[in-house]
Amino acid sequence: MSSHTVRLNAADFAVPPDTPRWQTRSFVIGLAGVVLCVIAAIFDMQDFLRGYLIAYMFWVGLTVGCLALLMVQYLTGGFWALSIRRILEAAAKTWPLMFILFIPILVLRHHLYAWMNNPSLTHENYWYLTQGKWILRWVLYFVIWGLLTVGLCQRGNRQDSPMTGPYPRFAGLSGIGLVLYSLTTSFAAVDWVMSLDPHWGSTIYGLIFLAGQGLSALCFGIIVLSILTRYSPYREIIKPTQFHDLGKLTLAFVMLFAYFSFSQWLIIWSGNLPEEISWFLQRIRAGWGYIILAIVVFHFALPFALLLSRERKRAGRRLIPLALLLLFMQMVNIYWYVVPNFPDAKLFSIWYLASPIALGGLWLAGFFYNFRQRPLLPLYEPQIENFLHQGSGHGH
Repeated sequence: MSSHTVRLNAADFAVPPDTPRWQTRSFVIGLAGVVLCVIAAIFDMQDFLRGYLIAYMFWVGLTVGCLALLMVQYLTGGFWALSIRRILEAAAKTWPLMFILFIPILVLRHHLYAWMNNPSLTHENYWYLTQGKWILRWVLYFVIWGLLTVGLCQRGNRQDSPMTGPYPRFAGLSGIGLVLYSLTTSFAAVDWVMSLDPHWGSTIYGLIFLAGQGLSALCFGIIVLSILTRYSPYREIIKPTQFHDLGKLTLAFVMLFAYFSFSQWLIIWSGNLPEEISWFLQRIRAGWGYIILAIVVFHFALPFALLLSRERKRAGRRLIPLALLLLFMQMVNIYWYVVPNFPDAKLFSIWYLASPIALGGLWLAGFFYNFRQRPLLPLYEPQIENFLHQGSGHGH
């Protein structure tokens, strides 16, 4: 470790002074959303719960998507993720909040999952869809996500002060963790969304959610990093090449999400089996067809075209509107997967909006709380000297 790195001071890399205000505002918005949720539950329990499931899948997806990107960074290195490592860590550490926020779904699960009220609906997959196993898997998912997050963050903590022992090893845990993440997230998507229709199944279903989570995590990282560049020291450290790398990764995830989604449609449509094709038919008829058209245009075609521009990818502030659009369309995509499962579903309900506000405000408050606990950069990371001096490019 060079002398320059040793002289780094955590006080010089403190989070922006406005962070406590952002946390407070987010918490207030979350509390206001909770009040709206109570009102929604009183007036229309069914629509409230459907909106809650949509919001929950989005925010828990952002949580574990950031955890996955954190593990990818530890495996691959590079400055692209070193610039957003603290963002990814703070987001991943919201997993206890998401565990608690699942409780309304757990308590009111009989209003969402028809097979829990009528076991005969699961006669073909009774070995998997039982309430006891469903609850046990929920606990197991969060135990695994929690252990991975705690393990990585504890090792990362050592890089905030001079290290006396061996350098912490991240690659082994991250490699195993990515396998566990892929499995647990895929099964969670099956348990919490696909099982809304216990007669339908898709082997690529979980991969669609994985791609959406990675895309959401990248978009969130871009937004926060762009905001941080308005403050020192990030104003001086972050260069266009870091945003360029993040923009290229975002483009890759946009294409990956589209590939998985199209592959699912192509395989099922070509097979033309009544028990499988009916799932798509109910999602392209009437008003639902406009939703899938919007997803095609605004979740793939438009972002794909815009991200081909090198200049746009290098300008953090120009990426913010696109990142916000992709985050919104990810929630719309989850809405398209969830709501048509219910025969009495409305194309839109005002009560769908209460839960995204509540969970979003609470999640952001938890994120900013975690973000405030550590300096913006891991001061004793081996790449930090090159990162601070070059502030650009790729890892070595």
